Amino acid sequence: MESKEKILACLNILKRLPPTQIQKNAAALASLIPDYAEELYQKIDKPLDIGQDEKGNQFIQSEFNRDGDSFRSHVTNSYYPPIDDAVYPSEALRKLELKANAVFDEYRRLYYEGGLSSCYFWDKEDGGFATAWLIRKNVEKTKGIEDGSWSSINVIDIKTDGKSKWTYKITTSVVLEMNIIQNQDVGKFNITGTLTKQKEESFEAPAGNKDLELFHIMKIGTLVEDVESYLRAQLDGVYFGKTKDIVFQTRFLEGEKHFIQQRLGLAGEFKQKYG
Repeated sequence: MESKEKILACLNILKRLPPTQIQKNAAALASLIPDYAEELYQKIDKPLDIGQDEKGNQFIQSEFNRDGDSFRSHVTNSYYPPIDDAVYPSEALRKLELKANAVFDEYRRLYYEGGLSSCYFWDKEDGGFATAWLIRKNVEKTKGIEDGSWSSINVIDIKTDGKSKWTYKITTSVVLEMNIIQNQDVGKFNITGTLTKQKEESFEAPAGNKDLELFHIMKIGTLVEDVESYLRAQLDGVYFGKTKDIVFQTRFLEGEKHFIQQRLGLAGEFKQKYG
């Protein structure tokens, strides 16, 4: 079986397994195809993890800043735990990475009012580059909710024609996990879902490639904002809307059943008394 077929088979299996156990199941499947484990992980949308460096700075751990079992921090540009011969972005790209993190942190603060964000950049052999803009926000215990998390994964592939045209292809995935507090009315259940959207746009860079760093950050930032806004609206309509419909329908059926039982009971009593 070819590598592509093995990975596709693993992805098909994951689709049929409980979403709440995706990390455990993904690790089990990866152990069956160790030569293609890294490629498999890159194709799986799973909740983002959070790491910490020796100074206490937190950073998001993902497949986009991983090398072996170590993860690179966007803050220090170092891997934790430390490794030899690790892969780092070029000096110019690292400079762009720092500026992107500052901008994206403000975006996270305004849109999410909390959580953690990280941006990672890496060079490509075709002269372009790629970047991942990530957000993880934990949902604290509140009315009706035990806990949960929101993971936003924006991966942008940037290509150039070698002149002034730049093409940005974004793939955004949102992974939502929510555990509902168990009670008599609804029992125990969780909401887990993933939505993905792609978008591609091309732009002409400023004459002479002036302010190219600012140009890239503005175009990438706008794409991230547009696609995330669309997915947030979809989640609200698809997942929460459908969940409400199911709950209301269930309650309606239970109420109707109770009404029928009451009616039959009254009919029986009437028959005994007057029949």
